[in-house]
Amino acid sequence: MQFMTVVTSANPPRLTGAPPLLAVRDLVFYYGPLKALAGVSLSIKEGEVVALAGENGAGKSTLVRCIGGDMSPHGGEILIDGAPLSSDPAGIGRQGVSVLWQDLALCDNLDIAANLMLGRERRLHMASEVRLHTEATRVLKELGIDLPATSRDVRSLSGGQRQLVAVARAIARRPRLLLLDEPTAALGAAMSRQVEQLIADLRAQRTSVLLACHDVDLMFRLADRIVVLRHGRVVAEVAPAEVHPDDVVALQSGQNADSSARGQLTRLHGLTDRLVSADPSSSLSLILSALGAALGSERLCIHLVAGDDLVCAASLGLYGSLLLSAWSRLSRGPAGGPVGITAAVGQPVIEEDVRFAASWAAFSAAARAAKVASSWSVPVPGPGGLMAVITVFRAIPGRPTRDDLDLVTLYAGYAASAIERDRLLEEVTARNRVLETIREMLETLAGPLPVSDSLEVALGALCRGLQADSAALVIQPPGGKPAVRAAAVRPGSQHDGGRAGDQEIVAASHRLLSQGRSDNVAAWSLGHNGSQLLSVTFAAPGCGAALIASWSTGAQPADATALLEDAAHSLRLALEREEASIAHQEALTLRRSRELQRDFLSRLSHELRTPLTAIRGYASSLMQPDVTWDGASERRFLGRIAAESARLGRLVDDLLDFSAIESGILRLQQDWCDLPLVLEAAIACLPPDVSPPVRLSWTPELPVIWADHDRLEQVFVNLLANAIGHNPAGTSVAVTVTGSGPAHVEVTVSDDGVGLSPDLAGAPFEAVRRRRVATAGAGLGLSIAKGIVTAHGGEIKLVPQDSGTCFRIRLPVEAAGRSAQERPGGSGLSKATELTVGRAATEQTGVA
Repeated sequence: MQFMTVVTSANPPRLTGAPPLLAVRDLVFYYGPLKALAGVSLSIKEGEVVALAGENGAGKSTLVRCIGGDMSPHGGEILIDGAPLSSDPAGIGRQGVSVLWQDLALCDNLDIAANLMLGRERRLHMASEVRLHTEATRVLKELGIDLPATSRDVRSLSGGQRQLVAVARAIARRPRLLLLDEPTAALGAAMSRQVEQLIADLRAQRTSVLLACHDVDLMFRLADRIVVLRHGRVVAEVAPAEVHPDDVVALQSGQNADSSARGQLTRLHGLTDRLVSADPSSSLSLILSALGAALGSERLCIHLVAGDDLVCAASLGLYGSLLLSAWSRLSRGPAGGPVGITAAVGQPVIEEDVRFAASWAAFSAAARAAKVASSWSVPVPGPGGLMAVITVFRAIPGRPTRDDLDLVTLYAGYAASAIERDRLLEEVTARNRVLETIREMLETLAGPLPVSDSLEVALGALCRGLQADSAALVIQPPGGKPAVRAAAVRPGSQHDGGRAGDQEIVAASHRLLSQGRSDNVAAWSLGHNGSQLLSVTFAAPGCGAALIASWSTGAQPADATALLEDAAHSLRLALEREEASIAHQEALTLRRSRELQRDFLSRLSHELRTPLTAIRGYASSLMQPDVTWDGASERRFLGRIAAESARLGRLVDDLLDFSAIESGILRLQQDWCDLPLVLEAAIACLPPDVSPPVRLSWTPELPVIWADHDRLEQVFVNLLANAIGHNPAGTSVAVTVTGSGPAHVEVTVSDDGVGLSPDLAGAPFEAVRRRRVATAGAGLGLSIAKGIVTAHGGEIKLVPQDSGTCFRIRLPVEAAGRSAQERPGGSGLSKATELTVGRAATEQTGVA
């Protein structure tokens, strides 16, 4: 017995766990020695339509007659609502069962009304024939059955009309279970549609129907399930929604449903759906699996054309066999066995018995080990010629049927489509890799990084896209030698960890650039160490350039040429952008320099004019011949002349210092210095009436530093003068010196004054801004202080705080690269070192 998927009625059951309305269990019936029913079992739920399918003599009518009470079975049981079927026909009617018999069971000597109401007559009907006909007319009208006058004898009706009378009689009783045996056998198309509608209406009213007929299409239109009988047995139970009429016809005749044309078509449709969603690498395996099921063969293989060879791309049932090993790679022609011959001639090659086949002579041992008795190989043609060969193996000698060959040819078309799809997918993947590589390069080159920094990152992306070992951009200025501007190595390649190929790349680029090539066309060449080189030359701004990729081993991508040419174009644009950016920066720098010069000269001329005017005025006064000044006035005038001269000298010194710092030629006279002594000297340079005095403190065992004593004193004088001169009287100023690790010291100069303005605090060391807000002097003090500290290898910065101003200076203890003999404790100690060694271990605080 064959069972397929069963779909029950869409109508809900009466009660959860309730028994079916009809249950037939192991029913047996004999016609003499002939067993008409051999253990038939089925069930029908309330509101469900079940069709009985089968050829003549399958047992359909016998089963209906047993359920309808016309015959008593010889074995098994029939249950209605869980209770045994009554043996009395009247009792069967009371159980809600009504039957439309195949022979209709009409009384020819009675009219339509009498046949219709037979067994349902009431006393009023017996007493009045008019009422009987009125009731029959009402029933026919309710059912929508159009018949002649109910007074006509049934014998005078056509076969279709007689069928409708029998249908009406069966339905008019409002049964719970309706048994229909060939209800449309004698009806025309219109009457058949009318009966179908009646059955559909009954199902909607929760009437269960058992339909026995030969019309398969009718079953598929009405039934929820189809039970197939053959030789008195249930051979299959199927759902119309999941099978095709051809499958039911095949089951009725004893064939396997899968071998029907519909089964093959369903398999092909399923294969198509799976191929759409499957991974490309598994497409050929799916096709072989489906073909094997269609042919009933368990061993197949497919060879793809690869130049002059044929490579086994997928196999079924051959894993681990000697045959698969021997057939993994074959050549075209007789040396490749039946596969090679098929590829050579382009026609199927059928070997009925491999023992006597010349094409199998070289593989006879493998055939015996794999138990192959016959084979047939079929070509798989494609748009450009032969694409593959499919081979089917069987364990028995013989030729395939014409249908089998047609099936293989059909599946070969699917294989060709899959192979072509894989090829196109590889092309698309390769092109996507090119586009992704170019996109990554463009994003890198156009990103926030300078072009000089992004070149190597872009070349790394190019290496990954090309799967190359290395890539380099070589630049050759006019009349100069080529040099590697940027290079990258693919991780895991032979060049990983170094640039072993740089010299070879430079040599190759020199050969290309010396030829004057800049055509942006890629060309292959062979390196000295056997590596493959792909080069593109192009014209970069002011020089020649070459982009070169190298491969030590492995195959090069087919799209390498296009990718390298596109990459060269992107690099040329990046170099042009870099050149334009440099020119723009130079223009900005020149314009800023001119602005600085104009602003500086304007401010400086004003600052220089002020002391010069004072000096000229006092000198003119002293030199007037008609005026005699007393000694006090002369001394006062001379004092002002001296003060303004000193001021003028400081302005000139600041100008010279700033110029030296800006030019990078500031020279330091360094020696070992004791910072507290430097700070005390700076404090001593302040006006004597500073109140309150500057507080100076330092930590114990403070090391001496290698520095220019006078320049550091100049820095601290500037900071202290700013703290005192730009704050109200009474502002406290503190200087603290601490160690910052073994190699640095920190000096903090802070005050509790009004602090810097927001404009100045934003860039305190910018000379232009300092001059714009300075109240006196050239405003170069902080800029000069920063230049001096930077020249010492240190740093100075403004420390934000709630009130006042705080500058922190960090200086190295000694300059990098000094010898051990020059350090304190070497061949001798400087005076500052001696002071440090003799300093007390406790913290000292001085007040100036």
